[in-house]
Amino acid sequence: MTETPDQTPRGHLLIIDDEEEILKALNRQFRRQYTVHVAHSADEGYRLMAELPVDVIISDQRMPGMTGAEFFKKVKGEFPDAIRLLLTGYADIEAVIAAINDGNVFRYITKPWDPVELETIVAQAFERYDLIVQNRALMRELQEANTRLERRVTERTAELEDANERLVQLNELKNEFMGIAAHDMRTPLTVIKGIASMLLVRQNIPPEMREEYMQMILDSVQDMLNLLNDLLSISEIESGKLTLRPQEVEPDAYVKRVAQLNRPLAENKDIQIVTDLAPDLPHMRFDPERVQQVFNNLLSNAFKFSNPRTTVTIRAVQGDDDTVVFSVIDQGQGIPASEVDQIFEAFQRSSTRATAGESSTGLGLAICRRIVELAGGKIAVESELGKGSRFYFTLPYAPEQVGEAAPGE
Repeated sequence: MTETPDQTPRGHLLIIDDEEEILKALNRQFRRQYTVHVAHSADEGYRLMAELPVDVIISDQRMPGMTGAEFFKKVKGEFPDAIRLLLTGYADIEAVIAAINDGNVFRYITKPWDPVELETIVAQAFERYDLIVQNRALMRELQEANTRLERRVTERTAELEDANERLVQLNELKNEFMGIAAHDMRTPLTVIKGIASMLLVRQNIPPEMREEYMQMILDSVQDMLNLLNDLLSISEIESGKLTLRPQEVEPDAYVKRVAQLNRPLAENKDIQIVTDLAPDLPHMRFDPERVQQVFNNLLSNAFKFSNPRTTVTIRAVQGDDDTVVFSVIDQGQGIPASEVDQIFEAFQRSSTRATAGESSTGLGLAICRRIVELAGGKIAVESELGKGSRFYFTLPYAPEQVGEAAPGE
């Protein structure tokens, strides 16, 4: 039996007693403060607890079939949060004390009770119930937070392990590269030193021989400058200092100028450089100096790995998603399929050898990739051994923004 209170209830109170007058008296006393449920026996009270959210129970000790202490012992395991108050006479004090010691009863109330004292005890019971519920909620939140923290620690530990492994790999690659760089620097320096020493010793060198020696010195110096430029570029990238300065560019004229600037290098190997430009290419916005650095690297590689009397083509066509696709196509030796996926990584060198013994730092394509990605584009390669390669990259017409290289990227 449930009585509806006259105002919003603060909690649910179950009263169990086999005497109707006691039920009515307690119901009148508490119905304005709580939602009151009444039962005439322990069995009826148990059924109500299975159906209703009971916070506090007041039960008589002496009832037919099951005493109040026995009832509380029964419900303690199933409804541990419900606060239990035992209503009893002085003759049952020993049983009540035993129930209290067992933890089955929060307080006991002797008959006849003092209404003010009873209100205080019931209020304390509801406060204890609220505290238990709040503590349980806090414990649940703490456990969930601890679970999230443990999961995050696990994830972060895995990330740190991956990062550490990557740093170890990069350190090994850099150490390997420094050895290669030192070797590459030593070779042109040795050439320069040898020629300079010879020029000092030999006074009567024919003009044509002197001119050839001077050209060898210039070529050696250029090799060292190329290496130093690549080192500076990769240093800018890894320190996060690589920035782009975009401006309006007319791609048709720009590509033709790139071809013209690289034509002497092509002619040195008897390679023809041509352009293949789609009509009506849109005006674009990008950093012309950095994009020319990309073209210079791609064209230098194309010349380096191509034989004389072949052709290198610079192509520009409109792509998808408001982009222009720029390609550098050669008729050279191609790249082994097993090396294509790593070709744009720093410090990587293809097993394919330059046709005239030209040197390579292993940094050019990594620099190209970072510049293109920073400009909002993508770079890739298609290659077939013995037939040549096509390196191509996309650039948006007018990127909304260009970024700075993040440190370590």
